[in-house]
Amino acid sequence: MNTKTVVNCGMLVAALLVVGCSRQPTVPAAEFGATVRNVMESQIHDYEAAMHPDPNAVEGGDPYRLEAAVNAHRADVSQPADVKQPVTVNVGN
Repeated sequence: MNTKTVVNCGMLVAALLVVGCSRQPTVPAAEFGATVRNVMESQIHDYEAAMHPDPNAVEGGDPYRLEAAVNAHRADVSQPADVKQPVTVNVGN
C-alpha cells in the first residue's frame, strides 16, 4: 500500500476521533437558572411570612437607640464630593 494513503487514512481517523470527543452535552433551556432559583428558595425560612408580613414585626425597641442607628447609617453614606476625589495610584516607592 502507498504510504501517502496510509498517512491520509490515519489522519482522517484521528480527525474523526477528535471531532467525536470534542462535542459537549447540551443542557435543555428549561434547566438554565435552576441553581439560582433553588438557592433563592432555600433562603426563605417561612413562606407565609413572606406572603403576609406581620404589621407589628418590630416591637419593644428603644426609640432613641433605633433613631441613633438610622442616623448613623444615613451619615455614613458617601457624599458626592467624596466620590469625585481623584484616585492616586502609586507604583514602587
